Amino acid sequence: MMAALAAARNGATTILVERYGFLGGMATSALVGPLASVRHRYGGGRLVGGIPWEMIQRMERNGGALLHPIDYHKARLELHTPATDSDLPVGKGDVPFDPEVLKWIADQMMVEAGVHLRYHSFAADIAKDGDRIAAIIVESKSGRQALTGAVIVDATGDADIAAHAGVPYEVGRRGDGALQPMSLIFRLGGVDTDALGDIARPYIHPPARKLAREFVASGRLPVFGGPWTCWGSTFRRGEVFVNMVRLWGDGTDVETLTGNEVTGRQHVQQFVSFLRENLPEFAECYLLDSGPQIGVRETRRIDGEYRLTAEDIRASLRFDDGVALGGHIIDIHSPVGMFSQVREKVAPYQIPYRCLLPRGVANLLVAGRAISATHEAHASLRVMGTGMVIGQAAGTAAALAAQRDGNPRGVDIGALRSTLIEQGAIIDQGIVE
Repeated sequence: MMAALAAARNGATTILVERYGFLGGMATSALVGPLASVRHRYGGGRLVGGIPWEMIQRMERNGGALLHPIDYHKARLELHTPATDSDLPVGKGDVPFDPEVLKWIADQMMVEAGVHLRYHSFAADIAKDGDRIAAIIVESKSGRQALTGAVIVDATGDADIAAHAGVPYEVGRRGDGALQPMSLIFRLGGVDTDALGDIARPYIHPPARKLAREFVASGRLPVFGGPWTCWGSTFRRGEVFVNMVRLWGDGTDVETLTGNEVTGRQHVQQFVSFLRENLPEFAECYLLDSGPQIGVRETRRIDGEYRLTAEDIRASLRFDDGVALGGHIIDIHSPVGMFSQVREKVAPYQIPYRCLLPRGVANLLVAGRAISATHEAHASLRVMGTGMVIGQAAGTAAALAAQRDGNPRGVDIGALRSTLIEQGAIIDQGIVE
């Protein structure tokens, strides 16, 4: 979304290819929420500016996002005293949103910017001419077609275009290639959220976690990743978004995805029954929906001109070609277990433009979680807030490159950074709102 809007607003004729009939990626197709790391969780400074912040503000004005969720719920839902900052891994830095409002606002912004939308189109392959991508091959109800462009931005999240083009990449953690698990998100209605207090405190209370562990140990529940309930993709009284399903495998393999979708829906039913039968707050709950697809945390990471590392993030390094900020915790969900995961606080850090430049292809940029980074660094930058600001940087660079020779490596970094700043992007640390 952000790459297309940035490219179009900077003068490029832009086509956006989307496999579904709506935009939003994991936020809408997998019901993943909230929009993580819009502000720095611990320092309060805003990390997201520019086009992503504009979209968030438009959602808020239309009742589809909460910019200050703690204050909102204290005033409107009259919950108990809100938790302290240390108890609020979601509330301070992230933005709850309504996925239906996001779909609508995204459509509006694309039309206003003049982006040519191609929904229901799957990018199946590419055609190369030397070291350049000559065309993207898409499949749709209209048949197989080739789309051409001076510059291509791969925002698939899985580096699909880059992989088709022969870009080298890494998968999973070093040593065994194990990947973070997938999760099928679901939403419940009929929850006593006033009693639960879940909107101010986004995890089910400790007794529920303890009971769930006992159920898993005795075989009465499948392995799960929580239990977590949040107001990420819903902030209405009586509704909660639930992230409990945990399944493993390669999110670029169709057989694995198919099996996990089937198993995931079975697990959802088991978890709903567990909540309804064992927790008073969920006694009258019912399943509203689950994500149209399973949520995938990690697949390919390209080999780029620079690979961002956990050491870079921990040191909060500045780069001469820094084009975006990250600040999410290093959050590694265990590739092999149920509860084990790494959660490490970090200060705001810069993402260099070179991480968006894949080796071996002249006219390709990569945006989102597939940029060049180690497994540990990816575990911080993979979240949606960071993905959106990387997208604006990629789209802006693509437009600047298209005005010249179509080579993103020839973009003047000073011009790119100044354009981003002029258009509201936040690319330097120390911004406090």
